[in-house]
Amino acid sequence: MLTFWLVLAVFAAFFVAWNNGSNNAPNSIGTAVGAGVLSVKRALMLAAIASFVGAVSLGIYVTDTVMRGIVNIMGIPSLIVVKGMIAVLLATGTWTLISTFLEVPMSVHVCIIGGLLGFGLAIGTSFISWGTIIKIMIAWIAAPIASATTAYVLYHVFRKSFKDPSIAKVSIIASSYMTVSVPTLLTLIKTVSASDIVFVLVITLTISTMTTIIIYFYWKKHVNAKGDPLYEVSRILLIMAASAMAFSFGANDVANSAGPLAAIFYALGYGDPVSSAWYAIMVAAIGLSAGIAMWGSKVIGTVGEKITPLSPPTAYVAQMAATLTMLVVSRLGLPVSTSMAIIGGVMGVGLSRGIRSVNRRLVVRIFGLWFIALPATMSIAYILTKLFLTF
Repeated sequence: MLTFWLVLAVFAAFFVAWNNGSNNAPNSIGTAVGAGVLSVKRALMLAAIASFVGAVSLGIYVTDTVMRGIVNIMGIPSLIVVKGMIAVLLATGTWTLISTFLEVPMSVHVCIIGGLLGFGLAIGTSFISWGTIIKIMIAWIAAPIASATTAYVLYHVFRKSFKDPSIAKVSIIASSYMTVSVPTLLTLIKTVSASDIVFVLVITLTISTMTTIIIYFYWKKHVNAKGDPLYEVSRILLIMAASAMAFSFGANDVANSAGPLAAIFYALGYGDPVSSAWYAIMVAAIGLSAGIAMWGSKVIGTVGEKITPLSPPTAYVAQMAATLTMLVVSRLGLPVSTSMAIIGGVMGVGLSRGIRSVNRRLVVRIFGLWFIALPATMSIAYILTKLFLTF
């Protein structure tokens, strides 16, 4: 009987990861496709690879939070944990699939937290860490605001360089350093000891410098061939920002399926909490990449074209603002959806050109579906948990 529940758990986790990848793929590549910088096929391949790398590099932090930081599984009988977490995964996967059909980029973290709350309520509220829930909800509010604000500021910082070819080289050097150094720094830093910080800074500076030199000479070559420095600098930077966002997507969103699956592995005795998390991360990372590659084109138009018109420069600003926001919250171990960050970034760019540039009806529809997601998945998970526990 345990084998049945284990197989069902792996299937449910892969189901969530696949739907997560297919629904949230546009969060990293939608702006690049909408701005005409990448074809859909190439963008999906880029996102699939970068997301997998992000998941196995930084995914452990948020996975641990989802695994045991919201519902304390340590004091719950193992079979109840298994059945409850499967209910959480099925509720999340179902709501995400519905959102994909509606072509709305769903905040899958809202779904997974709603599912975990439903599971916790089904077995007793004393197992729920309400303090963690409050911190996460504050992060949900802060993430789109922070991303929109960052995009608004970055747009005005880079606006002159987008119009003046003579300072385009300054933009590509500064932006390249920012795009490469932030993910590298957050990936490598483990402690706040002086020796660790110095080591990480040296490695980050070396990698960022080497990458920037390569990017700079690649840009010069293409400028000489095409004679449009502003377009080329925006194109290259947007591809870099999309890669960084896909990396951060994998780092943060892998926890939506890996967290509950890790709890199941641990409950069934497949290693300690850390090794259980890594087993689950590998399953979820493969599912994320598969979902991106196979059905990631479904929601691309919503992010890349329908909220506000995007050019390569404005798309880069929106993407970079969302990327910076997600990398920070991922490193802090907070489950915040990339959908929140990219929608905020695109809105920030639109607002920098005036509120009329933003499709407010679509934005209301997106936020409305996010708002409904929490009680919906909570109810589904609650009912499924009660149902499973009768068997």
